[in-house]
Amino acid sequence: MSDVKQPPVELSPSYEAMWTQLTSELSPLIEDGALHQAIGRLSAMLETMGPGGEEPGARNEDDLLRGRLLSRRAELYLDLEEVDDALADAQGAWKAGWRDASTMAVAGWASYQLDEPEAAQAYFNEAIARKEGDPGMLMGRALVAVELEEYEEACADLTHALTADPENAEILALRGEVHLRLSDLKAAERDLKAARELDADDPDYALAMARLHMLRGQVDEALILLDIAVGEGTDVALEAILMRSHLRLARGEHRLAREDALRASNIYPEEAFAFVQLANVQLAEGKVSAGMKAAERAVMLDPSLPDAYAVRGAALQMSGEEEAAREDLERASSAPAELPMFLLGPAYDSVEMPALDSSIFDMFGKDFDPSSFADAFGPGGKAGSKMPGGNPMGMLDQLFDESGNIRGAFKPIFEMAIKQAPTLMKNLPKSMLGDMDEEQLKKMDLSNLSAEDLEKQMRDFYTMMKSGKGPGAPKSGDDAGSDEVDSPGKIDEE
Repeated sequence: MSDVKQPPVELSPSYEAMWTQLTSELSPLIEDGALHQAIGRLSAMLETMGPGGEEPGARNEDDLLRGRLLSRRAELYLDLEEVDDALADAQGAWKAGWRDASTMAVAGWASYQLDEPEAAQAYFNEAIARKEGDPGMLMGRALVAVELEEYEEACADLTHALTADPENAEILALRGEVHLRLSDLKAAERDLKAARELDADDPDYALAMARLHMLRGQVDEALILLDIAVGEGTDVALEAILMRSHLRLARGEHRLAREDALRASNIYPEEAFAFVQLANVQLAEGKVSAGMKAAERAVMLDPSLPDAYAVRGAALQMSGEEEAAREDLERASSAPAELPMFLLGPAYDSVEMPALDSSIFDMFGKDFDPSSFADAFGPGGKAGSKMPGGNPMGMLDQLFDESGNIRGAFKPIFEMAIKQAPTLMKNLPKSMLGDMDEEQLKKMDLSNLSAEDLEKQMRDFYTMMKSGKGPGAPKSGDDAGSDEVDSPGKIDEE
């Protein structure tokens, strides 16, 4: 394609005067946003010119003018996002001999939007060879490089662009996201901060910075930025509002998490991720029927989405439908959850994010066995969601990870269940209750304990049980399922 060594194309003085007259007619239309009228004026002039020369040697002044007209029309088509027409006109201009940097850049942008990154890269190469150091063209080539996962090349182009335009917030933000993909969090923070200093209200820059805070576990800082990213209207990125819902749910702010999830499902009624999150929130609140409906909707919208089956499996399990739950959870475990990739975007591969569970299932951990889930958790009650009985040690083994911490996805369910602590305790085998009777259960009041306090007490209880010292724990040498106990003990009632 390249003939970069050729001299720049120019019109003769008479044709240049004709072009100047035409542009003076087009300028008011373009300034008023009447782009289709401007395109019509260009088209009318092209029709008066007749066919062009087919061979390079046969080209004449008319061909060059035709090429310039096609190039300008291509720019207008691109502004209107009519990318097929933009590409066709840019290619026509090239064929007519009008081979300037702007024409090649239009072809590059159009090819990029048509998901043809290799062709786009070739066009941008041509454009930059003709106009070295142009920030817009370098940014275009960088975007293509990101699409092709050539992150080092993208970073180099963006750095070059910033030498010519150092206060371009868009280029700074893009380089920040490239640094995220390269796992250079310090450089990413520097660029994203600089972009936000130039435009603090831009929702895309706020979302990118929120993702960086998420990688560092800085939830409060992330939520402040997500408020900017989400805004008040309907023009909101789905990943921003779902991330805020997720973080609010993790903090136990169920009402706010539900409001975000409902808003997302209303704005994006055809997006399965919105209904996965809505189901997560509803199940955490104990609204099993509503959670099931949202999960069913997610499965219907995207039958290939693992997250949809995970949350439906959890809903089925909480409803006591163990076999159906087992099938969904096994299907969900066959592929990686996709919601974290969607929410974190370019930051997803930077570091592991154990704090971000994509669904009620994803954060069960690598050692989670969905086939044993139903055995560990028996059916709940008819009136609503309860932490079931079943095999108590199996339940605890699924609830805690190897470090003795409650698995992230279980925390909302755990908080919900602990509020029904007396019912929970009633579901446990009597051998685990020691001397506690029904009256003592009625007196249990955990309302003054924070989520951290509750988790600590549960962790201590789990550690005690695993060590064989707790009520109902097996004696040394006994099987884990034995009903024999050592000395009965009391559960803290405070």
